[in-house]
Amino acid sequence: MKVFSKDRLLEELSQCPKVDGIDPLDVAERLAKMAEIGVTPEGGFTRYPYTREEQQVKEVFRGWMESIGLEVHEDTVGNLFGRFEGEDPSLPVVMTGSHLDTVPNGGAFDGALGCLSSLMAIEAMIKQGKKPKRTIELAVFVDEEGARFKNGIFGSRVMMGEVTPEDLEKFADANGVSLVDAMREQGYQPEQVALSKRRAEDIFAFLELHIEQGKILENEEKQIGIVNGIAGPSWRTFTFLGSTDHAGNTPMHMRKDTVVAASEFILGVEKLPRQFSETAVATVGKVNVFPNGTNVIAGKTEVVVDARDIVAESRDQMLEAITALAQEIAEKRELELKVEVGISIPPVIVPDCIQNAIAKAAETNGLGVRTLPSGAGHDAMILGKYVPSGMVFVPSLNGKSHSPEEWTSLPDCMNGMLVMKEVLFELASQ
Repeated sequence: MKVFSKDRLLEELSQCPKVDGIDPLDVAERLAKMAEIGVTPEGGFTRYPYTREEQQVKEVFRGWMESIGLEVHEDTVGNLFGRFEGEDPSLPVVMTGSHLDTVPNGGAFDGALGCLSSLMAIEAMIKQGKKPKRTIELAVFVDEEGARFKNGIFGSRVMMGEVTPEDLEKFADANGVSLVDAMREQGYQPEQVALSKRRAEDIFAFLELHIEQGKILENEEKQIGIVNGIAGPSWRTFTFLGSTDHAGNTPMHMRKDTVVAASEFILGVEKLPRQFSETAVATVGKVNVFPNGTNVIAGKTEVVVDARDIVAESRDQMLEAITALAQEIAEKRELELKVEVGISIPPVIVPDCIQNAIAKAAETNGLGVRTLPSGAGHDAMILGKYVPSGMVFVPSLNGKSHSPEEWTSLPDCMNGMLVMKEVLFELASQ
């Protein structure tokens, strides 16, 4: 299994595009510096929020922001900001950035490359003496992954006013450490979470670069992904209730086997998304069987469905069809069915103006583009509910992400930074 190393990055140094103001050696050096923090025995990275590892990588990143002259500050929950002052500071800012926390044993690029791309784009403008009309603000959001407290996309939700002090009291990690205690231990002020809220009207647009975490760009040999929407996940748990009986003494025609019903349901779920949208997906990733014995006919089986699309209407129509399918199967097999509605996050559509700006920057520089949805959630999904927001994707080798095998080549990193630099300047010049 290949994992991250600076030497591996530099193997493709000669293939990197020339980007004014951005040295690929600096990119490799900074990625490698962040990759020294939170290393796991498997060659991955674990940097949970409000831990020593996360603080270390944030301090490194703060130093880079300060070194290029950005005005740096942290808010009450640990979101880190660097401000590149524009010609008219009174105008709403263009914001850009991502996160530095990771999933357990994650990769070197998820989040970190987004933060670094924003930094390198701003640094390139400074080196070139380009000063945009609007201020550009770099944001490093805390706890995007939700890996420690199961409270993901946290920092951006705080910034947009979606979190109250009461909300913070609900969360603790696997060791029983509460979210508020972890925050206080590092000097933050959870009781003052409201002070971290930013007014939507003070943000002109938001732009985030991210690795694709999929195979489309690589398979189609495209360098830049233009995200047209960020899918909103909606979860439902379907519980089939039948009869728990002996596997040897119950004839096949007398069984009320919930595992068989669940199997039929799962196969049906796989076929439904394409009936509603090209971008719709539905996944069964969790099944609980009771009593889960080899020689027992299961009288209860829970199936959790994750349904997503970038258009809320088609996603919700798909969910209703999935529910109808479960009801049909239960009735046919003389089973009971219980349906529990879980989380439901609205999808976000990326404005055409931002998609067009990304396409123009890429195509002008001879880069192949592919428009595609983001099936994963990102900080841009939260900001996109309030302000025009867009995303630039760069390829992921073999589609790998959230693992030590996560990899994006140095030329692909540079291509993404080139596009970020041009789009950010264009947005900030409006």
